[in-house]
Amino acid sequence: MTIRVAYMGIPGSNSEQAATELAGAMGWDVFALIPEEDSRNTIDALDSGTADYGVVASRNVTAGPVIETEESLKGRDDIEVLRALWLPIHHCAFIRRPGIEVRHVASHIQALLQTRNSLDRLYPGADRIEVSDTAVAAEMLADGRLSEDTAVICRRNAGEMFDLHMAHENIEDMEGNMTEFMLLRLKG
Repeated sequence: MTIRVAYMGIPGSNSEQAATELAGAMGWDVFALIPEEDSRNTIDALDSGTADYGVVASRNVTAGPVIETEESLKGRDDIEVLRALWLPIHHCAFIRRPGIEVRHVASHIQALLQTRNSLDRLYPGADRIEVSDTAVAAEMLADGRLSEDTAVICRRNAGEMFDLHMAHENIEDMEGNMTEFMLLRLKG
């Protein structure tokens, strides 16, 4: 039987990596990853039975608690944490093509917080645009939903997956940047 694991994000996200590592830590040989763009949808997948387990980010050493996860789990005493994993987080800035003057920077709020000082130095005065996931930001830039003068902050594999140009690598403000991810299931 295939174990279904929902995670917040899309392919190329940190949560996808965490879900893969947590499934391995559980000893699951056969599992299917189900991308759910955010924590709320991941919890909804557990509630609806479309997923057996869920993986969500809970907190980061630089940016603190992941508010969307806290809000999604508030009052939910029917959900248990089976395992937690601290994953090293490295952020890259990607653009559509070299030579673009960046006026906007888009990513998940956590990534924007974890790279705040670097972004101020690299792209002074650039607007910050919050999106649901770091890999979603890369997808949005690649498909034109974000303007060409936007840089996105995401994992290296996400930017490469969407054929973007890496402008800067490892721009997290804190060396040793890590996020805790939790493997969840409904009790009972």
